[in-house]
Amino acid sequence: MDQEIQVGTGVPGLDELLGGGVLRGSTTLLIGPVGSLKSYLGQQFIKEGLKKGERCAYVNTLQSLDELNYQMKTALKFDLKPYIEKERLIFSDIHRLFVEKALRKMRTEDFEKIEERVVEIFKIIRGGRGLLHSLTPFFYMLEEEKAVPRFVQVLKAKARSYRITLLLTLDRGAQSEYLEEGIKSFCDYVLATNVTEGGIRMLRVVKSLTRHDLEWHELLFVEDGVRVQVG
Repeated sequence: MDQEIQVGTGVPGLDELLGGGVLRGSTTLLIGPVGSLKSYLGQQFIKEGLKKGERCAYVNTLQSLDELNYQMKTALKFDLKPYIEKERLIFSDIHRLFVEKALRKMRTEDFEKIEERVVEIFKIIRGGRGLLHSLTPFFYMLEEEKAVPRFVQVLKAKARSYRITLLLTLDRGAQSEYLEEGIKSFCDYVLATNVTEGGIRMLRVVKSLTRHDLEWHELLFVEDGVRVQVG
């Protein structure tokens, strides 16, 4: 594949499983149970983009910026603040809105505002990469949970339009299997994580635009993040 249209994930071993990376402008779903290192994988994806000089967006439904930066400085040895100050990284705190709406379901107009905000961010970072961590809270906060797969379709179309390489995370089993399968079908790539009974974290490529194996590979902590054990 032409390197100019290929985007490295920043996760050692994962690009090897993906034939060198993912297609620029594609949408990837990272799905697995809580505690299977999805957040670290997503953070390394953004870290890689920033290190390569790309403009990036981090849409977070679970953490504040201070919490995220603490986690990344501790686990990935990477400070986000300089990139935010230089406007190389846009951080959108959807988590704050969810807290404000915690005692009631979000209405359609609330959700439409979020969608509009994300699309505006895409326009700013065109050609870069984006992370939405995580889709799961939308299923709990929205009056109509079937709106979430539609949201994914919109994000995929807009990401492709602006050549943004997009990564979405989702907690497996937090919503119906029917909706999960729908979201998987919309995405170009699907990566699954898992935790064995013995506490070993694993990853496999479920869906890809290139040939790939379906084997599970161990996820290991390293000094500045995680890597996939290949071979």
